[in-house]
Amino acid sequence: MLDKNPLTEISEDDIWNDPALVESFVNARYNQTGHGWTESMQSSCVDETDLVWGGRGCEPINRGYLSPTDLGRMNGGWYGWDHRSWSHIWTQISNCNIFFERIEEVPFLANNEHAEWKKRMMGEIRFLRVLMYNDLIVRWGAMPLITESYTMDDLDKVLAVRRAGYKDCVEFMISELEQAAKELPASYSGNNGGRATSVAALALKSRILLYAASPLMNDNVESELVGYQNPEADRWEKAAKAAAQAIEHALESGYDLYRKYDDPSENYYWLFLDVDCKEVLFARQGTNSSVGENLSSFDQWNGPNGYGGWGGNCPLQDFVDDFEVLESNGSIAVTFDWNNPMHKQEPFKDRDPRFYATVSYDGSQWQGREIETFFTVDASGNETGGGRDTKYGNDSWNTSNTGYYIRKWMDEEYNQNSWNFPNPKNWIWLRLGEQYLNLAEALYMSGDENGAREALNVIRERAGMPDVLATGSELLEKIKNERRIELCFEEHRYYDVRRWKEAEKYCNKTVTGITINKHPDGTKEYIPGRKVEDRTFHSRMYWCPILRSERDKNPGFAQNPGYTD
Repeated sequence: MLDKNPLTEISEDDIWNDPALVESFVNARYNQTGHGWTESMQSSCVDETDLVWGGRGCEPINRGYLSPTDLGRMNGGWYGWDHRSWSHIWTQISNCNIFFERIEEVPFLANNEHAEWKKRMMGEIRFLRVLMYNDLIVRWGAMPLITESYTMDDLDKVLAVRRAGYKDCVEFMISELEQAAKELPASYSGNNGGRATSVAALALKSRILLYAASPLMNDNVESELVGYQNPEADRWEKAAKAAAQAIEHALESGYDLYRKYDDPSENYYWLFLDVDCKEVLFARQGTNSSVGENLSSFDQWNGPNGYGGWGGNCPLQDFVDDFEVLESNGSIAVTFDWNNPMHKQEPFKDRDPRFYATVSYDGSQWQGREIETFFTVDASGNETGGGRDTKYGNDSWNTSNTGYYIRKWMDEEYNQNSWNFPNPKNWIWLRLGEQYLNLAEALYMSGDENGAREALNVIRERAGMPDVLATGSELLEKIKNERRIELCFEEHRYYDVRRWKEAEKYCNKTVTGITINKHPDGTKEYIPGRKVEDRTFHSRMYWCPILRSERDKNPGFAQNPGYTD
């Protein structure tokens, strides 16, 4: 009579005997999926931004001492959850494996509706498991391909685990995504919005194959754990085909590039704040703070200090300089050049429209006033004070070291220091804009420059930028820079400069900001080259090291090239 189940708990067997609880289990996998918004963003570990507060996990990457015992923010969020740590992702993968082990036990009605429901659930978990695997692989290289769950009784199995080859990992992920694309619908309606789709599966396949074709994974690869040992001439062709397929399926299924606003700057700004954006192929969804599932305190962490914000991740000068200048009524785009007197006199004039939606700079409008990152100087050039968004404003320790603040993703309705985030934000994992840039790069590397330009110019046209007409190596640099601008802060740049094997060029240098001096007559002088930090990159840092704690548990878990425990 006393042998009763507890009323406050749901047993594991209860879950797999109730389709409604199984769906709740699947929903929990979405809630445990990561995002990119923590205090220390990945953009501050590459040549996009600087983190105001002395690093907070960015130092090991930027100063060259990344090690098996100190991975900094590359092993998950630093002050602010992001569900991206090694242990969290492996827990997610384990839960996905449990789903596949138990799904056949679930009692279903013998009708087509339940068969489709089961198939869809399998596709969702299959997609999410690959998303998690790829999040590990882009950081650490090949992972063990574990498709079963382990218990405390499986110690021998655990100790026998070894890393698969990079080639095997890519083949596994592609096979799983192709299967998921067959199991999933192309879109949803109502409360099911935000679930994995066949479109998302093909888009993730496109990204994986683009990375797999890249120089880091193909040129003079030291180990099968971090790339291919044998060349295959058609890897770029496969990447191009996958991107084209993803684009075609997306357009056929009702997705499209975001074009809600006529002004390209306004359009780019709202692309990332409109939770109903048709360009988004998959996102980790958030809510406003009153509902309790807002993904982060992004607006507070990154707001200008003159408004009460914390000034967190601040754009670097090199990044700002890479936004082109429009001339001849916007018909020509030229590279910004500090040696050009016109550019130096008015450095923020006539820039790529996306600049104004991405960066808050001195003189730009925000919440009813101009951003003030200038310093006042006397007739002798001595500093006498500064604007409200410098160290002379609120909280000098929350002041940008670069002279710029992030505008992308920032919600102008948020009242600083209120911690009441009024509007939801979704972290976009996959969007259609990336697919056109994947296609452009893959086509160029396949020898199809005309096709590459065509794909590239789709994004340029939407951004209000003139077509690129370049050929040869200049075209490739245009494609790379377009990724830098269009996809900024979205966790592409860190991996792009690595897969291109160009991190020594971009991450082994002194990063800078700008000094703006306001003279007694009111004129402003713009002086680039304000030192922010000396950054160091070592070749071993193309990949993160395997954690020492993991190798202590399993010495057979091979370390990445260049690292010792």
